[in-house]
Amino acid sequence: MGVVMKYKYLSVNTVLIILSFHCLPILAFNITAIEGYLLLAKANEKQTSNKREFLWTGVVSNKVDNLNKNWNRPVIENWGISDRYPGTPGMPIPLVKPYSETDPGFSGPNGEHYGIEIEFADALIAPRQPDSKNVRLYTDFGQTGASTSGMTRAEIHIRSTLQDMKVKEGDTLWLGWSELYSDLDMEKITTVFQFRNQPNEQTLAEAGFTQSEIEELVNADVNKGGPAVGIITTPINQALHYQFSVREGTPMNWVVPADHTHITSFPVEKNQWYDIIVQMKYAQDNSGRFRIWIYEHNAGEVVNYSITDAPEWDFQGPTMYSYPTSFLPDIPSPEIRHGVYRHERVYASDAVAEKDRYMTKHIGPLRLWAGPEEAGFDYVAPK
Repeated sequence: MGVVMKYKYLSVNTVLIILSFHCLPILAFNITAIEGYLLLAKANEKQTSNKREFLWTGVVSNKVDNLNKNWNRPVIENWGISDRYPGTPGMPIPLVKPYSETDPGFSGPNGEHYGIEIEFADALIAPRQPDSKNVRLYTDFGQTGASTSGMTRAEIHIRSTLQDMKVKEGDTLWLGWSELYSDLDMEKITTVFQFRNQPNEQTLAEAGFTQSEIEELVNADVNKGGPAVGIITTPINQALHYQFSVREGTPMNWVVPADHTHITSFPVEKNQWYDIIVQMKYAQDNSGRFRIWIYEHNAGEVVNYSITDAPEWDFQGPTMYSYPTSFLPDIPSPEIRHGVYRHERVYASDAVAEKDRYMTKHIGPLRLWAGPEEAGFDYVAPK
């Protein structure tokens, strides 16, 4: 019996994973024993709730500068980071290099030391909310070697948090965040947000699959493909607009029908905060929903957002890739990718103009709510 047909009859074992904090990270981050205990307690407390709030003011793994490295992340969140040039010919993927090596004497528009930087707890610009900081995601397609590498990205991958919140197929997730672009690539499409549901090898193992079954699944490309639902910035008449798309099909065989995409009428402006609220119901059938509200926000402005406000787009239909009916429904693993993924220059051989060289995104407070209740809107809405 093939592994795909076997899923229908597979008895999934419950796997208990005991997470422990190794002492080395605490020493590396100069955290006292008491602070380490409080961080662990906070992490455990968060796992019992269907809500999450990230103000980006917590302890981070390191500084981002020429003496350390080009990215950091929150100590208590096990999130992935994409900080390199993916999809390039001639693997392995080249690591991001400092300007001191590729372009001696050069630094970025705000003193950046690398062509890609991801910095949590950043204070380069005024925060969207007074008691918060930002996440800064910087990319430079003009760094020597970057344009010939094909693509560049600065993204955070939020999967473990959704696993802790037990988000799965059929569930509704509310998200709210603020974002501001201090640099924009006005020439090419950039992916700035992704909803993904492909399982990876780890989530398949946690679901009880053997190594041979996982290898067969990987060979069948069930873990491949881009976002099932995505947000991009797309150039139209020398201006950038948000565009939302929902794919229909499987991870490696999909289309975007005409009624599965929407482009905003307003352009995306530099140095403007945008408050974004999303209702996402993960589903392979027509019960799925992707509803999104976008508001411009100016400093000092009092917000009064309501679920009764007209959404920018309200898509109803499948919001996940489809899988064989014998594929266990709880294996697809929801994941959020937030940042800047510049991929359209892979076929471009022309020089990158100075005005299109940089793409810098700042993320303000991020909030999540798992559950269909409309109270989720009020909780995640930017304050």
